Amino acid sequence: MFESLPRERIAFLPTPLHQLRNLGESIGIDQLWIKRDDQTGLSFGGNKTRKLEFVLGDAKANKCDTLVTVGGIQSNHCRQTAGAAAVAGMRCILLLGGDEPEEYTGNLLLDKMLGAEIKFFPDESVFTLSKRLDAIMETLVDFGLSPYAIPAGAAMPVGIVPYALAMEELNTQFQANDFFPDRILVAVGTGGTLAGLILGEHMLNLGIDVIGISVSKPADEMKDEVQDLITRTTETYPEIEPFEPKIHVDDSFIGKGYGVLEDGVVSAIEMFAKMDGVFLDPVYTGKAGLALIRMALAGDIASDSPTLFYHTGGEPALFTYSELGKK
Repeated sequence: MFESLPRERIAFLPTPLHQLRNLGESIGIDQLWIKRDDQTGLSFGGNKTRKLEFVLGDAKANKCDTLVTVGGIQSNHCRQTAGAAAVAGMRCILLLGGDEPEEYTGNLLLDKMLGAEIKFFPDESVFTLSKRLDAIMETLVDFGLSPYAIPAGAAMPVGIVPYALAMEELNTQFQANDFFPDRILVAVGTGGTLAGLILGEHMLNLGIDVIGISVSKPADEMKDEVQDLITRTTETYPEIEPFEPKIHVDDSFIGKGYGVLEDGVVSAIEMFAKMDGVFLDPVYTGKAGLALIRMALAGDIASDSPTLFYHTGGEPALFTYSELGKK
């Protein structure tokens, strides 16, 4: 699929697929597996590296010299964008919502080490900054740059396609391991990864429920955004026939809000680590991990129902949450 699209191969693919034997036994799922997109290789890895292969390809095809994107202070997407720019020999400008901290830690420290130019916007969030991106791009053009705008999370058609391909990669691994899940659980923030997985599942007709665990937005709002991304992608790439996607989003685990660490998420992170040596992050996969555990213990996932947990990365953010080490 999508062989004609320009692509810069910077990710370590395929990423591993393996069983979580101890955690599965603990929560009562006979076949619990994990897809390790935290191990895509670039600057500590993560799901955005798949997207950035096609973003870089498109940027170079359009003769751009600067990648520009927006995010929060501890954005995994911004860290991977900075890494992609470094590999490609391009300039990287990060627009971050929030106050500049006195000390750079976690993803922000890595952004700086990767050579990104960082601009802080104390009175803005990632959501409001996204609306200002076009105006900022015009300013950069006036300065003589040839910038390429990447919305938060690379949530745009060229960033959706890579996760349709990821589903194709998964299908090959399913067959090799004789593992065929009923459902896939994945954290969802900006919606691009979920949209791509739903698209790939549809194109391959796999019969798998792809369930997004929202980390910040109400389910109805998130569904609308994912629907919009899928529609825009089918309009951009005529080889994809339009379809009515089944979009499943669970907003039961948002808790007190985006990036707010709560006891249940801490427990989920500890369970993954202590039982199978897998580190989740506090913002995204920690909440998805909590959803998995609670669904299983509540009987919403039957013991004989094969399940895949999709790890989207984000571990560098662990080092900004000192409360993780406290009891």
